[in-house]
Order: sequence, then structure tokens, then C-alpha cells
Amino acid sequence: MTIDTEKTYGVYIHIPFCRAKCKYCAFVSSPDFSLQKAYVDTLIKEINDSPFKGGLVDTVYIGGGTPSCLFRGGLADIMCAVRYNFRVARDAEITVECNPESVSTDFIAECKDIGVTRISIGLQSSCDNVLRAIGRVHTYADYLKSAELLSHSFDNISSDIILGLPEQTSADVINSINTVTRHCSHISVYALTVEEGTPLYKSGYTPSDDDIADLYDLAYGKLSELGFNRYEVSNFALNGLESKHNKKYWECKPYIGFGVAAHGYDGERTRFMHGDGISEYIACHNAESYALTDKDLYNEYVMLRLRTEKGIMTGDFRKRFGYDFCARNAEILDRLKSEKLLVCVDGAVRISPDKMFVMNSVIEQLMLD
Repeated sequence: MTIDTEKTYGVYIHIPFCRAKCKYCAFVSSPDFSLQKAYVDTLIKEINDSPFKGGLVDTVYIGGGTPSCLFRGGLADIMCAVRYNFRVARDAEITVECNPESVSTDFIAECKDIGVTRISIGLQSSCDNVLRAIGRVHTYADYLKSAELLSHSFDNISSDIILGLPEQTSADVINSINTVTRHCSHISVYALTVEEGTPLYKSGYTPSDDDIADLYDLAYGKLSELGFNRYEVSNFALNGLESKHNKKYWECKPYIGFGVAAHGYDGERTRFMHGDGISEYIACHNAESYALTDKDLYNEYVMLRLRTEKGIMTGDFRKRFGYDFCARNAEILDRLKSEKLLVCVDGAVRISPDKMFVMNSVIEQLMLD
């Protein structure tokens, strides 16, 4: 494979280790820390063997799992391999995820040493009863302590909140927002999805869609009041502090995935996918590739772009696909506009601001069968 020197790539690196698995989590993760060293060695080998080596990289996102529970020195070894094999931009956004129970002065020092510019820390709820109900191993007090520690070293901190958790109240959501906005410039507010096979699914818990919608409206109003702009349905930031890496996904830009369960995209027609087994990945790190059809490309673009506040930019759509989005979908767009579900203005097609939480029903009508 030949590197396209005109492209700028993002890099995602998956660290599949956690002290305990949350009851709602369907991501690939394991509490078996005995695999960590072999896993990092394999990650580095995969980075060294990458067909994209030599490419220009302007975002690196180390997620999981819980990267902060990796053995000390592991993150440094990984970033050393990235910098050796790729042209990492001097102003690159480098993000590392962490959880409150594994934030330490040593972790912070390692992040500073390897050039991390952005930290993402999970809160999910400010109520200890809720945290226990979903299997989190940290307390609200742990979050407060960790966020304070991080704020002394990082200006760009993001936190996560989940809506629809067992025992959650509107007061908890407001307190969670008030808590995270003390130190954070970016907030992710996710609606709980109870994935099949998770302990929460097996327990029979089903959140109310109406209750989640009400909590989302509450969170949106409070974050707007505090100066946070929604730039994607679940993501809010102070001006200029959006996640550059995550925007690559929503804007269909190229990114490279390293590690178990990680995916990649060349920005054109090819996606890359790793399997879900940690031991299998250690034995063989090769990712499979597959080609996207015209329908795949269209549906992904429509779905991802309409998740954002900017929506589908019709000029960009024409450049990518060679025809006019509005002309192709004129009848559907007219109906959705009359129902006040869509806004078409200034060369953009967007979900109406007050309908963002129910966007899926709108997006489905614009996708190809």
C-alpha cells in the first residue's frame, strides 16, 4: 500500500484492560493484567509493521478499556513507536482516556512526558448508588480528587456522563454537569444503550426512552447555559475545544486503528477491522480489510454527518459523490422540512436543533435500502 502524502491521518489505539468491567459495557476489555506486557509488545509490532507508516498524523487517541490502568511506561513505549513510524504534527491533539480510580501522579507525569494534550475521564454519575448499580469501581469523591489532580497539569479535559442509568434522577444529572464543568472544557453526554450479553441486559433492566429524552433536554439546556456548544448529538465543548480526533469519524476522514477490536478507514473505500479476542490479537495482529460499496459510502456519510450540528454540507457532498444531495432527495427533504425535522440553509442540511435526540428516525428516511 502506498501512503497518500496529501492525507492527514488520525490514530486510534485500543487498550483493553480495566480493573473491573462495568455492567453496561460491551467494549472489548479484560481485568487480566497478566496480558498487558505481551499486548503492548504486539501493539508496538503492529505499529512498526503498519502499511501507513510514514504518514502525517495530527490526532492520536488512546482509548479503551482504561489506558490509565496500564503498567507505567507502557504508554510511553506506545507513543515512542507512533512517533518513530509516523510524522506526528507538532500541534497534534494527543488524547488519553482514564478512570478516577487509576489516576495517579505517576500516570499524569507519564502523560506529560509523552506529549499528551488532552485527557478524557469517565464520571458517568455523581451518585455513588448509581455508580455501584452499574459496576463502576470509583466513587464520586474519587472523581473529584482525580479531576482536581488532572486540572493542575492539563487545560483540555473531557468527561463522560451517561443518561438512563438505574436509580438515576434529574438532580444527579444536574449535579454531574455542575461537577464536570468545574475543570472540563469538553463534555460527552451519552444515552445508555443496554447491549445484549452485558450484565445490565441479563438483569432485565430497560431504560425508558421518554425519561432519557427528558434527561437529555435537561442536560442540553444546562450545558448551553454554562457556555458549552453542542457540535455532535452527544458532545459539547467550549469554543474551539471540540475533539479533533472524534470529528474525523463524523467527517469521514482517514484514521488508523491499532489493537484488538480497533477499526480504521483510508478515507476512500477501504475499512480495516481487528477481531475481538485479546489472546488472538497477541498471536496475530493483522487486521482484515474490506471494500465499501457506493451504498455503504452514502449511508455512512449521511448518518455520520447528520449527527453533527453542521449537518451535511451540500458542496462537500457533491465533491464526494458527484451529484446534488438536495436534488436527489427533494421530495423527502420537503416533507421533513414541513414537519420541522430538518433545516436547509446556507448550503447545509441539518437536523432541527430541538430534534437532535430523535434524529435516527429522520436519518433512516434519507438512507438507501
